[in-house]
Amino acid sequence: MPKLIDHDAREIEVAEAAWRVLLRDGITKISVRNVAAEAGLATGSLRRSFPTQDSLLIFSLQLVQRRARDRILALEPGPTPRATAEACLMQLLPLDADRRVEMEVYHAMGSLALTSSALRPAYDQILADTRAACRVFLERLLRAGDLDAASLDLDRESAALHALVDGLALHLLAADPHDDGTHAARILSDYLDRLPGSTRA
Repeated sequence: MPKLIDHDAREIEVAEAAWRVLLRDGITKISVRNVAAEAGLATGSLRRSFPTQDSLLIFSLQLVQRRARDRILALEPGPTPRATAEACLMQLLPLDADRRVEMEVYHAMGSLALTSSALRPAYDQILADTRAACRVFLERLLRAGDLDAASLDLDRESAALHALVDGLALHLLAADPHDDGTHAARILSDYLDRLPGSTRA
């Protein structure tokens, strides 16, 4: 009887192998051959999932977003919409070993995307999706009455929140790996407190 292969699981294993190559040897060492060796697969077997190096890079980048989304969806609602929003935003920061790996991969591939016409659309989509998520979090606070709809520029504040989260993530990457994120949580909370009509200002 033919052996059944979970192709989704295989693709994830290969992408994780690509992450390991990137973190250990640098992004220039990601190739079908090197990643196949890291994953313990024949090159031909890997190419059935990823025919080109670009397709491998794109999926490896998208897996970062997928992991963050899965964590957010798995969160239990907080006691308030504000607590839920803060908990979701904290999932986008490298505050444990797994998230630190993801963020290092994200930034390395983001740098590559600046000069890669193949990778750039996937990177831009993640940026757009993150901005949209920030907007959703603010919209929920508006609906809950935690912010003042009349004086809040939703487009501007969504962009500002996105920039703040990205900046905090980069700062945490450069900080002590054992940083527990207390100051990052405080900065996020202070930002939300300063929004127009914040009930905690």
